[in-house]
Amino acid sequence: MSPLDLTVTDIRQHVYCPRIPYYRYTLPLERPVTAKMDLGKEEHESTSAKEARRTLKAYGIEEGERRFGVDLHSESLGLRGRIDMVIQTPRELIPVEYKMASGIGLHHKYQLTAYALLAEHTFGGTVSRAFVYLTPPKKAVEVPITAAMRGHVKKTLEDLRTAAEHERLPRPTPHRGRCTDCEYRRFCGDVLTGV
Repeated sequence: MSPLDLTVTDIRQHVYCPRIPYYRYTLPLERPVTAKMDLGKEEHESTSAKEARRTLKAYGIEEGERRFGVDLHSESLGLRGRIDMVIQTPRELIPVEYKMASGIGLHHKYQLTAYALLAEHTFGGTVSRAFVYLTPPKKAVEVPITAAMRGHVKKTLEDLRTAAEHERLPRPTPHRGRCTDCEYRRFCGDVLTGV
């Protein structure tokens, strides 16, 4: 596998359930698209259009340049992704990801950390914080980007490559409620049977 084959989405999904990116790289099929995914795409487009007209007040910033739908990549990390928005001020670089949710999970925090690493490689400088903009409550939630989180993202990249290269099925998420809506559920016979 080429190092550039990994995406920020792989990081988020691996933290959510490590089997999702494993199936993506080892099964010769297209990822199923669910109604929830379609709704999320529509919400992203709507939020981007509205965000371009808003001030940066929700982020506690008075002024800065916003860039929307920014493609990021790092050859040294073997990682790429497309961030919803990057805010650049004279003092900092801030990745922003839109989520159609009422709160954020650990998988979202590591997704933002991966975007922070990519933004640093693409634009230079250091990212110390990022935001998730929650669309239903219309609220920006700050996520500090720590050294431990950076290390975890790099370890996750190694784990993803190892699982795919050696075709080792990872353990499923311990949060079985996540399996209910999963597009790959039919491949997890051990989860369906309760093993």
